[in-house]
Amino acid sequence: MAATPDHNRINVLIVDDEEEAVANLEHILLEYVDPTLNIVGRAHSTAQAETLIAKFAPDALFLDIEMPNENAFLFLERVSPVNFDVIFVTAYDDYAIKAFKLNAVDYILKPLSIPELTRAVSKLKERIEFKSLVREKNRSYSELSKQVTNKLKTQKLTLKDSNNFAVVDFKDIYFIEAQGSYARILFAADSTTREFVQSNSLSDYEELMPENQFYRIHKSYLINCAHITRIFKDGTSQIVIRDQYTLPISRRRFQPLIEFLKNNEYQNG
Repeated sequence: MAATPDHNRINVLIVDDEEEAVANLEHILLEYVDPTLNIVGRAHSTAQAETLIAKFAPDALFLDIEMPNENAFLFLERVSPVNFDVIFVTAYDDYAIKAFKLNAVDYILKPLSIPELTRAVSKLKERIEFKSLVREKNRSYSELSKQVTNKLKTQKLTLKDSNNFAVVDFKDIYFIEAQGSYARILFAADSTTREFVQSNSLSDYEELMPENQFYRIHKSYLINCAHITRIFKDGTSQIVIRDQYTLPISRRRFQPLIEFLKNNEYQNG
């Protein structure tokens, strides 16, 4: 009996024309390799596999190559584009190059080896995790892009991490700090200071923030000028935000910052 797809687990479909081979592979996977795998279906032909793929949208197929009526390569070509990963499980060793040209996760020969299956499942997990990160990053850029497009209509920024989200008024943001390809955002929330690290660059947020309110004082810092409490020189130029955070001002940005504050009638500092 098929299991229900579970988004918190890796959903797998086993395809082999021999019922005993399917049962054996399922037993080894769940008993000796990874009991968290979710076997959503078992198919004994490519026609059955196609039906189950449409029904369950599995993350991966354990796929035999030589089957009646249609081999695995013809099947994958027919159902393209393929939205799942493939681990080939076969008694034939002469298809390996063709399999890897199709970007297969692995190519396992029968009789089955537990260490080989374990390595294959490990590679599968890494690939699925990577694709998930890519999707999340693309989604983050997409959301930010929408906010840039609509920045004249909104004065809020939506922030999310793995466990929380916040909708923040631009005016409540203290500063944004570059951390490699990420950005750390400090802001006021319910009389406290919170921070989120987002998978967008500082330049992305510089484009989004109101030009008369935020200023790039350093390659690593974009500040909300409304929260400046002091500017001073002590060997190097520095700025204080909310009497709590002392940030560097790059030498070439110091005088333009002073002009910016005067032109936009900021009296701080």
